[in-house]
Amino acid sequence: MLKLLRNVFSTVGVLVREDGQQIMWKYIEELHKLQEKEGLRLGNKLKMAHIQWRNPKMKVNLAAQLFSSSVADAVEYSEKELKYPQFTGSAATVQFLRTIDAAFEVFNSRNQLGRGHKAPIKPATKHRAIGILEEAESLLRGLKVKGKDNKRVPLHATQKKTPICGFIACGRSVIGIYEDLVEQPAAPCRYLLTYKLSQDHLELFFSAIRARGGYNNKPNVRQFRGAYKRLLVRHQVKKGTGNCLLRDNTTILDSTPANINMARRLGIEPVEEIVTEDDTLANLPDVNHLSEYKEAAISYIAGFIVKKIEQKVTCMPCSYALTSADSVHPFVTLKNRGGLQKPSPGITSVCQVTERCFQRLLNANEGKAPQGRGTTAAIVHQVLSECSEKNPFPQLHNHMFDMCVEANHVHVLVKMASALYCKVRLNHIARRQTDKIKEGKVVRRKLTKLINFYGE
Repeated sequence: MLKLLRNVFSTVGVLVREDGQQIMWKYIEELHKLQEKEGLRLGNKLKMAHIQWRNPKMKVNLAAQLFSSSVADAVEYSEKELKYPQFTGSAATVQFLRTIDAAFEVFNSRNQLGRGHKAPIKPATKHRAIGILEEAESLLRGLKVKGKDNKRVPLHATQKKTPICGFIACGRSVIGIYEDLVEQPAAPCRYLLTYKLSQDHLELFFSAIRARGGYNNKPNVRQFRGAYKRLLVRHQVKKGTGNCLLRDNTTILDSTPANINMARRLGIEPVEEIVTEDDTLANLPDVNHLSEYKEAAISYIAGFIVKKIEQKVTCMPCSYALTSADSVHPFVTLKNRGGLQKPSPGITSVCQVTERCFQRLLNANEGKAPQGRGTTAAIVHQVLSECSEKNPFPQLHNHMFDMCVEANHVHVLVKMASALYCKVRLNHIARRQTDKIKEGKVVRRKLTKLINFYGE
């Protein structure tokens, strides 16, 4: 249903609510253009595959990432805080995305200790869950599109009614199952986990059967019977490895002349401003300036950096210097649902200095990251030299003198934060470059039943 709703939303372009407000697909496209222009994302996973969804149309994660509160937060922040004119009037679209996201989370509650929309449906939470489903049903029932003679007709009365009817049927089914299994006298369950009703388990099992055939994902009867027996005896549907990273405590990098030479070769050293009367330089990009958009994105990334550093730092004063409850960026406040880290101004400033180094690097390499080793070490060295003059952690000024010069904790924090930020940015740049290379060339997702031997 989520994929079909995405398809209808993109194809129609404009959905009209009962009160006349318009839900427009163009805001999703404008957000993608803005993120591609700035080179950073505002805490969401929106990319080209979400906009050009027709080739990978069967991937559910693309639709789920589109109808998410993170995309809604980015659109809302771009309109209210950044004041971008292309997002004017996006309040209805933001509410639509959040309503669908909340209903989808109610349909996929999988943990009995979950909170918020992901909590199981039980007597203590049933009113909130039923309220979310009823709100989604009311919103979907009221959607209208332009029909013949430019007249507005209800979407559920057109040929594109399948996702509307499907969502409403799912919501009513969940409520009915809850009443039968939980609220009836002598009910067998104390709560309802809606993810147990999903077909994901069957799809995972079938994917394991297809994987037994190696390159051939269309098994015949004999192959299917053998794979089915094997999985029944030794059922192993392995999960992904996730984002677990094992690292040691050695975080100090050696500042050698090689790093200095690398910094000069990569062009990441700051260039002094040239004072001239000629105005031809006014059109050149200012790589030392960070826009409000980038400052918001960097503040969100800095929270992730703090989370990773806290897993390694054992010094209590240094751990306290990573977070701050006073100075929090408005975008972090908007995104926070209770679990985000609030980075201190010191960590944020280190990430901003690192981003400026990246801007100088990309400007010197025509928007591409240089290949080869030494890039991260060179950037970290340059960031350390710039931050040593600013003292990003004034609360650790006296703490610096409690250890030897080689083990300066302020320098250690700067190096760790800069190195982690470099990893995030390099991965993002590499992923964007990969998407550009694959754009329009990958056909296996679209023709998977016809093509098996194209080398994809």
